[in-house]
This record gives sequence, C-alpha cells and structure tokens, in this order.
Amino acid sequence: MRYKYGPGVTPVPRTEDPFMKPSTWSTSIAIVATLTASSGRASGQAGEIVNQRPTEVTVTVTNDTHYDGRYTARGISRVCGKMDLMMPHRANSFTVEFPDDEVNLPVRMVSFDSDTLPAGSTTKNFLLNVGIRTPQGGTPPQFVVRAKEPQYGEPGTATRSRTGGVDTLTLTGIATSGTKVKVEMTIVCQPARPSKE
Repeated sequence: MRYKYGPGVTPVPRTEDPFMKPSTWSTSIAIVATLTASSGRASGQAGEIVNQRPTEVTVTVTNDTHYDGRYTARGISRVCGKMDLMMPHRANSFTVEFPDDEVNLPVRMVSFDSDTLPAGSTTKNFLLNVGIRTPQGGTPPQFVVRAKEPQYGEPGTATRSRTGGVDTLTLTGIATSGTKVKVEMTIVCQPARPSKE
C-alpha cells in the first residue's frame, strides 16, 4: 500500500468482489459508514430533532490502489433526518450532512439526500458524496453517486429502516471518480435529545 497508516486509519485486506467487472473497472471501493447521532437543536418535523447531532462515522475503502483502509471520525452533523424545505414532494425526504464545521477529520464529508425515503422503503433516486482524508492529509476527489440522474451511469439502491427511533440507511451504488468504483454505506442515527433551551 502506498500510504503509511496513522491514527484512526487501519488497513483492510483485499478480497475478490464478484460484483465488479475487471475488464471494465480497474478499481473497486467498498465504503461502510456508521453515523451515531444523539442530540440536536432544530427539527425537521414535530418531535424529531435533525440538526447539530453528535455523530460517529466509519468509512471502509477496499480494492483501491491508493486509498484502502478504514477511516473513522467523530463530530457534529449539520443534518440527519427529514428536510422537507417546505416542498410537498419532500414530505418523506431523508438527508445526512456531516460534519458541521470540524476540520481535518479522516472522513471529511458525507452528503446524502433523497426526496422520498420513508422508513421501511427502498429507493433508486438519491445523491451521495463521500470525501476522505489520507493519513498524510491528502484529500482525494469525492466519490459521487448520482443515482437519481441516470444519464451519468451511476446506479444505486438505498434502503431506510427505523426501529425504536433509530434510523438506519444502507446504500450500494456505483461512483465515477476517474474509474467506476463500488460504494457501500451504512448510516445509523440514534434518537436526539431535545434542547433544554
């Protein structure tokens, strides 16, 4: 591996992935992110706090020449939940924006948005951006999945479940970053505590 792993980054063994087609794609990346959010200050709907939530993220990258490893970060997410933006077609939306204003995190950004993704449903229409930071401080291009825009050839599937106030988002998609890469992500948001203000 090209990089010397530092704090918060551990190597991941290479494995064969039958999902990939080596004749077409030279790189396979599996990204697994876990976000745990526990409090907030604003709400996307009555009784649900979605902003300023303490969040933990774990991103695993595999089968990439330069960026294999596990990247972990703890911080505050700007949004984790429904953001309807006063638009009727977003009444069942789901959005994650991480982090808020922390800098130099190994996972420097996660942005997910779907206009319609109620609990217990699956969609093929969403946008995802994931950015990592290498142990040396490098910031490679974001991995982008524009599943809702088929002209880009970046298909994906996202499923949301909700149990006991805990939202879980699981996602698989194909991102274009010079080559086609596989992206898998899991996001878990815990119930937030209402502000005492």
